[in-house]
Amino acid sequence: MIRRIDPVGRAAFGLLCIAAMSLEAVPVLIIVGVLGGLGILLIGNVDRALYVWIGSWGAAVFAGLLFLLIAYISWPLASDWITEWQGYFMGFVIGAIGLAFMSLVVFATDWPLAIELTVPFAITFGVGFLLPGWFLGISPALRTLDHRRERVVRRQ
Repeated sequence: MIRRIDPVGRAAFGLLCIAAMSLEAVPVLIIVGVLGGLGILLIGNVDRALYVWIGSWGAAVFAGLLFLLIAYISWPLASDWITEWQGYFMGFVIGAIGLAFMSLVVFATDWPLAIELTVPFAITFGVGFLLPGWFLGISPALRTLDHRRERVVRRQ
């Protein structure tokens, strides 16, 4: 059992959660661009429909490039357990939740755009950084309980 995950591996997993978030954003942005552009086009506003379509495709390309950049940089720094299916699953789930939170923040708040983008990225990174220890069952509280149980068993 892994007893400790180094901070570099945790940071790499946090970055990989952001990478998964950006990868999951690509199909969402493409679908929104196509459907939103068609909806605006049906109203009769051709210029705005074109802007929505081009803007969403541009954002999808940016999200894909962001995924490639982050994955290329942080994958070699990741711990071995991240390359197992549980690590992939956790990364994509954390990324999906972060993307849903980002869409909620963008559409439901009046914050400046920089904050609307930075806060979900920071929270996704933080969850990705902090969660691996809990996932592997090596949280400090659990380790303390395990040591107490071992001492009790030894005394008997």
